[in-house]
Amino acid sequence: MPVALFDLDGTLTDPRVGIVACLEAGMASVGLDPADHGDLARFIGPPLQETFASFGLEPSAVDQAIQSYRERFATHGMFENEVYPGVVELLRTLHEAGWVLAVATSKPELFAVRILMHFGLAEWFAGVAGATMDGSRRSKADVVAHALELVGHPDPTTVVMIGDRSHDIVGARAHNVRAIGVTWGYGGLDELIAADAWRLANSPEEIPELLGAS
Repeated sequence: MPVALFDLDGTLTDPRVGIVACLEAGMASVGLDPADHGDLARFIGPPLQETFASFGLEPSAVDQAIQSYRERFATHGMFENEVYPGVVELLRTLHEAGWVLAVATSKPELFAVRILMHFGLAEWFAGVAGATMDGSRRSKADVVAHALELVGHPDPTTVVMIGDRSHDIVGARAHNVRAIGVTWGYGGLDELIAADAWRLANSPEEIPELLGAS
């Protein structure tokens, strides 16, 4: 059976409100003024270690910022979020067409599972692969590898990754998996084109046709 791996943030759900507030909390905890760093929504998607390190922080400060981020995220941030219109219909269509669905996200797996359950999306997925809390699994390539393991190591030619950032495209390519870049998230068209996405989708409704599942 064909397999579709979905990114979470910026692909299935729009987490802008919660993630930006948690980034602000993490930055404030190490003395950074969020106002000095522009629109923080551009950091939605990549691993937190990468994001906080990009501010020039020492490793200990990166750890502190992540801890403060996660403290707020666990109590408030993960639910300051909403499912994109058309996503449930997309998942239903692929499921009914015989696709196996799984999530491959740079978000910690623990949080990803809770978000999917909270928004009633968990029922569609055969597996949820995310980052580890200790950072030992955080690159998108590592997350994709874990997702492929969860769904039984399928032939890569039967798999497609669906995500909004270049990390999704590059992580999929590391395993010879095609990737659809979605333009409704946070990477933007130029980023997805530069990453050489296999296909581009401007709405969830376009994806079944791209996959021959409509």
